Amino acid sequence: MIIFISLLTAILFVLLFEKPLQKNPIPFYVIFSILSLATIILQLQGITPGGFVGTYIFPMFTKAGLATSFFVLVMYAATFKNGSQPIKLLMSIRGPLSIIASILALGHVFSFSALLSPNASALYIFSVIMLCIMIPLFITSFIKIRKKMNPKAWKKLQRFAYIFYPMIYVHILLLYVKGALRGDSRSALNIFMYSIIFLWYFICRPLKAYSASHKDFNLDKFRYISLILVTFVSLIFYLYITTVSNPKNVSDDMSTSSESTESSANSLSVTDGVYSATSFGYTGDITVKIKVENGEVTDITLPDYEDESDYKHYSEELVDKIKQDPLADFDTVSGATFSTGAVKDAYNEALKQAGLK
Repeated sequence: MIIFISLLTAILFVLLFEKPLQKNPIPFYVIFSILSLATIILQLQGITPGGFVGTYIFPMFTKAGLATSFFVLVMYAATFKNGSQPIKLLMSIRGPLSIIASILALGHVFSFSALLSPNASALYIFSVIMLCIMIPLFITSFIKIRKKMNPKAWKKLQRFAYIFYPMIYVHILLLYVKGALRGDSRSALNIFMYSIIFLWYFICRPLKAYSASHKDFNLDKFRYISLILVTFVSLIFYLYITTVSNPKNVSDDMSTSSESTESSANSLSVTDGVYSATSFGYTGDITVKIKVENGEVTDITLPDYEDESDYKHYSEELVDKIKQDPLADFDTVSGATFSTGAVKDAYNEALKQAGLK
């Protein structure tokens, strides 16, 4: 799970570099800017690191896992009890952390947005709105800019962060809910984890505000109770999604369509025609379309397929391999497990429609 690794990395970074970050954050801005720029360049060149780095480290930047984790620390900084160790640790570096998070988020925007499916217009529009809110917050987080602003005006502007944080959560839902409803366990698990993180914050922040005017209010007690409640609600949501997407419980667990020349695609006999199915890959939906003539698969295509260059290459290579023996068993490709796994799932579903499986 990228979010686990990202959160651990962000927390470890704070514990190790809190003092130097507080004293002089500029070198850290430069380092993260270089990392963000490197991510963009690698993506544009279609280069994906292999091994552990490609599987766990690189996605922290391309999928904004690390950026989100730094934003989460900034969010939660104001939810802890006054005088507690977490608030002492985080509040002094809240500004620099938000700047680092924004730098990484910008890298994500430029490196990942080009890989989205062309029909993801709603996600594009939503991302642009988020960007328009984030950039002013990002610029005014620099201490030199802040000092030049009227304190009341600065504080008023920074309140837009309370709009931006929920938008991060909605953005994540837009990215993953479609795949989750199609039965992708990674997407469902991501929704579960992010729901706990963000929904708990949405409760903790008002609780902290309430405790400021009610001195006898037991903030820690209600924080823990709310965490249990949020975990329970998120678990129910997770179970609901996985149940709805279970092919045993619904008749259409994948987005499918068919053009049959004789009868229904669900017929037990092989039916000539064109069939397609969609599954969730690394960056979004992957649709596989097959053509069946005289009871045999004569063509396999990936229409409107957008993905990282390496993953797209592996997926297309897998399709070429399938064409050689359309009904043989085949494995996913190491290094592109998510993308080629989606190709495999969608292809098998299309075969089922045609009555070939």
